[in-house]
Amino acid sequence: MSAVAELTVEVAGAPARVLHAAGEGGPVVLIHGASGCADSWRGTLGAWSGQDVWAPDLPGRGGSAGPARDRAEATAAWLGELAEVCGWRRPVLVGHSYGGAVALQAALLDPDRWGGVALVASGGRLRVSPAILAAVAESSPDAPFRLDAAFGPGTPAAVVEAYAEATRSVPPTSALADWRACDAFDVLARLEEVRCPTLVVYASDDALTPPKHQRAMAARIPGAIEVALEGFGHMLPWEAPGAVARAVQAWRAGH
Repeated sequence: MSAVAELTVEVAGAPARVLHAAGEGGPVVLIHGASGCADSWRGTLGAWSGQDVWAPDLPGRGGSAGPARDRAEATAAWLGELAEVCGWRRPVLVGHSYGGAVALQAALLDPDRWGGVALVASGGRLRVSPAILAAVAESSPDAPFRLDAAFGPGTPAAVVEAYAEATRSVPPTSALADWRACDAFDVLARLEEVRCPTLVVYASDDALTPPKHQRAMAARIPGAIEVALEGFGHMLPWEAPGAVARAVQAWRAGH
């Protein structure tokens, strides 16, 4: 894997931080989920070796100034501005969970900007249980909301802990905005409008975004390809980073 560079650019008058591992081909942009940040991808970047990979901090965390957006549409618009500033030409968006919602919304807002969208453990609607919203609202910098339960049961404890440590600095207010954006997200009525090449990657043991919903989403997006990975949970990019990266690479090569 090439060295990981940290870049700070200006988007709409505010700083935005992006990690970049240079490689071949067009850019691949990894979009983290709710409560996440760019640094959560660091441990997985080796799996994307050879590809030109970018991972931004969404607004409100890390080196990207807030406030965090509480609607996927607003975050997708910000992402379009970031793409312009970074000079990405038809990048492929790889979004995990809420990041997938942002990618899907971006595809609907400006389909000609993107080379494709890969939706990983995501959905066309992302309802959040009141218990999760309450837990995030009650979290604090000293006791942040953790996603341990979203990992599959076979995930090594070290992987779960590494993810928690990487995302520990995300402000609770930003995490709450993310989860509220998830809860408000619903483009089920517009899935047939998606014009970007689309890949849907899901895990057999995902309790937060069940496979049946992801299969139904893939069936409604024109030309969408689906890949099922057995034995993993919702945190698929960290549980099986190599499998996710290979699925994306194979799909890119085919369209």
